[in-house]
Amino acid sequence: MTRTQDPNVIEHRLLELAYTTDAKITAPVLAYYAACSIEDAEKVLDNLVARDRISMEIEDDGSITYEIADRQKLEPRPEGPPPRALVHQPAQPLAVRGGRAASPGLAAVLSLLIPGAGHAYTGRYLGAILWFLLVSAGYTLVLPGVFLHLFAIASAAGSAHRLNSWTARRELQPG
Repeated sequence: MTRTQDPNVIEHRLLELAYTTDAKITAPVLAYYAACSIEDAEKVLDNLVARDRISMEIEDDGSITYEIADRQKLEPRPEGPPPRALVHQPAQPLAVRGGRAASPGLAAVLSLLIPGAGHAYTGRYLGAILWFLLVSAGYTLVLPGVFLHLFAIASAAGSAHRLNSWTARRELQPG
């Protein structure tokens, strides 16, 4: 766990400590639980006492503990994204269904064999038709067809890269 000095992070960890454990709240305990220095934990606790959010108690042995009114133990909140069934997911293109990523190399080879086939592989069917028609028309003049074909191959590989980055972003986004 990375050490922090951010008071907001420390306060968040204090709430987790208070509502998920029965531990006495002290500056050293909070520092351990929040991965911060004891001084930073004391600053957060003293700030909360000054704002009347928590109270400070001095034990018979001289140790300082902090009390949160109406403290009760709760189940920890699950971390991470919500369950998949609760998240709306748009239909995925054919190339990434089943959890596999689109291969830029395969998209390029398909487009090399048949202009537009790499775009169809990545789910861009309109692009596939347009590239096929454009490259076919370009081959009537030979040289423009070769250049257009090379552009179609590069575009198909780029389409697979974009599809993979789109899929990765969708998986990382919370609900």
